[in-house]
Amino acid sequence: MMRRQRGFTLVELLAVMAIIGILAGVVAGSISGLGANAFFLDSFPEAYPVEDVTSDQSSLAVDGIKEIDFKNGLPQDPNKTFVPDFLTELPDSSALVSWRLDENSGNVFFAQDGSPLIKPSNNRLGIAKASEIADSNYEFELTMGKDEAAPKILEIEVPNGYTIGGGRAATNTLVGVLQVTLDTDNSVDPGQKVVFGGVVLTTAESNEWVLVVDYNDYITGSSTTGPSYGCSGAALRPTADATRYHTISVVPPTSDSSGSLTIEMSRTKADGTDDQDANEATETWLLTLFSEADTVLTTGQLPLISGTFASEASGLQDTDRSLDTTSGFVVTATSTISPETIIAEPDTNAVYCWSAEEHTTISPVVGTTNFFSDVPGSQGVLIKTNLGSRYPGNPAAHRTSSPGALSSRAWTHLYMQKGPRKLPGSLLSCWRI
Repeated sequence: MMRRQRGFTLVELLAVMAIIGILAGVVAGSISGLGANAFFLDSFPEAYPVEDVTSDQSSLAVDGIKEIDFKNGLPQDPNKTFVPDFLTELPDSSALVSWRLDENSGNVFFAQDGSPLIKPSNNRLGIAKASEIADSNYEFELTMGKDEAAPKILEIEVPNGYTIGGGRAATNTLVGVLQVTLDTDNSVDPGQKVVFGGVVLTTAESNEWVLVVDYNDYITGSSTTGPSYGCSGAALRPTADATRYHTISVVPPTSDSSGSLTIEMSRTKADGTDDQDANEATETWLLTLFSEADTVLTTGQLPLISGTFASEASGLQDTDRSLDTTSGFVVTATSTISPETIIAEPDTNAVYCWSAEEHTTISPVVGTTNFFSDVPGSQGVLIKTNLGSRYPGNPAAHRTSSPGALSSRAWTHLYMQKGPRKLPGSLLSCWRI
């Protein structure tokens, strides 16, 4: 007996068409989300030719960094409104930027028009407590790559609830210390790491600090020492301006608004020319700001403490600091004043998200406005303490960490050991990749 063949009903056909329509919409959304990748597949490199490095650019150019002629290749059809993802971060005036391609990584970026053809900054900034105790020192670790654009201004946002003191401290109060490590790709002692440092001091201006660094007071892994104080190593900086004065402007936070630490690098040499726009080695800057300051440096310990630069041996005297490749740059000057609070933590237990942005040697400048970009890194600090009164000069009355309290560094270690489920979500949100 023959079976009767049965077709699809109209309802079934409509249901199938509806499902196909939904799937098409999902796929179309995914494709439109490709942004720059889809743009490149259709248009690059024919429509946007990579330009050869000119003779004027060659002396400052880094291998693999070239300009792209985007300006002459943008679509002329007024009906085409698609803009690649990486173009949405343009400054207000796109005429002041040039587009570059890093042929080594395929990264496309923009820079100030006419600036050297060097790699963009890929700096990272980690912020953490130096120890797990309450109101401990704070460490800011900035890592920079060789041949990448050097930072000119680094602005760190301090979460509301913190207290930044020292605004009325005596001039030349020691509020922090810097240790710099140049990796083995340096030109002073290739194959060996180079270590030097500096001090952060208050000035006569309220909430204006200065970071004093003698670049020629260094030691390397082969025990070679710099030319400051009569040593024989090669100079990191010319003798006339070996000591630099980087300024730190402080805007103290309040209970309901954030503050900032703005570090402006001194990059102009004594002869009026600027330092190289690219980092000359892979560098790590570890800046430690003290929770309390108890030392004022004299003019004998730090002879010249004003201006933009000074000759070598004008940094901290060798009798007031130790310098080696194990412990690094350590200030040994004797305490001279009663402790004064520099950084005090919030009273509320929580995860506090710091943040940072930078303006580099190739960042666009629109009029008098500097263009900034975010600096990624681990920038969350977990505050979990027993609350108590603070009485100057009575350490026993200061807050102490409760059992089990963890700093951001301890949480980071726990995350690496136990996996992401052990890391508080609020702390994870402070990690900027």
